[in-house]
Amino acid sequence: MLHALSICSALKYTDIDYVVFTDAARYITQGKSPYLRETYRYTPILAMMLTPNIYWFHSFGKCLFAGADLLVGYLIHRILVLRGMPSKEALKYDALWLLNPMVANISTRGNAESLLGVMVLGTLYLILNRRYFYSACILFGLSVHFKIYPVIYAVPLLFLLDDNYGQPFDKYPFILSKYQEFRYQLLHILNNEQGDKKWKKYLCGLIEFCSPLRIVFGLASASVFFLLTALMYKQYGMEFMHNTYLYHVTREDHRHNFSIWFYQMYLGIENTSPWMGLLAFVPQLALVTLIGIAFGKDIFFACFVQTFLFVTFNKVITSQYFMWYICLFPLILPSSKLNFRWKGLILIAAWAAGQGLWLNFAYQLEFLGQNTFLQLWIAGTSFFIINCWIVVELILNHKYERVYGSNGRIRWVWGMGDPGSKRR
Repeated sequence: MLHALSICSALKYTDIDYVVFTDAARYITQGKSPYLRETYRYTPILAMMLTPNIYWFHSFGKCLFAGADLLVGYLIHRILVLRGMPSKEALKYDALWLLNPMVANISTRGNAESLLGVMVLGTLYLILNRRYFYSACILFGLSVHFKIYPVIYAVPLLFLLDDNYGQPFDKYPFILSKYQEFRYQLLHILNNEQGDKKWKKYLCGLIEFCSPLRIVFGLASASVFFLLTALMYKQYGMEFMHNTYLYHVTREDHRHNFSIWFYQMYLGIENTSPWMGLLAFVPQLALVTLIGIAFGKDIFFACFVQTFLFVTFNKVITSQYFMWYICLFPLILPSSKLNFRWKGLILIAAWAAGQGLWLNFAYQLEFLGQNTFLQLWIAGTSFFIINCWIVVELILNHKYERVYGSNGRIRWVWGMGDPGSKRR
């Protein structure tokens, strides 16, 4: 039915990205580089995953992405239950993702963002289940390889892994055991040293932060990322590095998109200042880092706000980017003090209206050939202001909920769980 809709409608249902994915997969089946397909800006692993589009049936990728949507819904449910919410009540929050028409539309049109949602939520779920700590490290490294932006979650994840997190394995490797002994000895020497010097406090804080657990997480995740990157680089060389990573760092898209920076890039397409990219990147980096530090122990809220701000301040914003934070939204809503009936509905309506206004001018430009670039920029600026208002309201009305208590167990903050369930 969707295939027929794509053929008959003037507004094609299948996303252009899916066509790009399929063409790249076809090159893979021919033993060639997926980057022979112009505008393929992703890891070759994605094209490899979609080779059944060529060998089996064309809509395999869409089914895969829709299946990933269901898996994201399952992970949302499991996380809610782990934090004490009864399963029946958790279904209401699952529905915010599973019954969301935007999510269904983006995935069935052939966009791969739901795969990233599985990786991000999978990492958070496995981190909560301390038994699967190394699996969480592997999945986090894979997610950063798949698309570079999840690296921002390293900040709150590292802050989450404090003494309250507990010990996910029986003992450290020999070298880390020796490091732990040296660390304790150094802290003992510094704490017994006379004098109240600021540098000593900062040094002690740094040594305490660099725990073996955090080092294991960093090394394991980085090893997966660099191993996958090295394998892809060996196979495809610099074209892989450029298209998968460097392009996105230096990207300046003059085509219309939701970003507040798009119009400046459009006007300066032939003479773009190198300071433009820096001007956009600095506040984005500063905000996501500060949020990660401030809310790190309330990991789900930290990740949501980081992602929301990262997208809002990004140089390029398209509709599928909203998927990055929509999958985290059900995990912060139970801790919000917002009155849904009034302020909550107003915020949702403003967010939808901001998109609607922009899409109206985008349609006039793309399909009617009208010059609406200025109107698009005004609509994009309005959407930026609305998003800033939303994130401020969410922060002001959020009830800070640490994931782990002093006893090392997950705090049940959203209920008393299902009958017979036990805390992890």
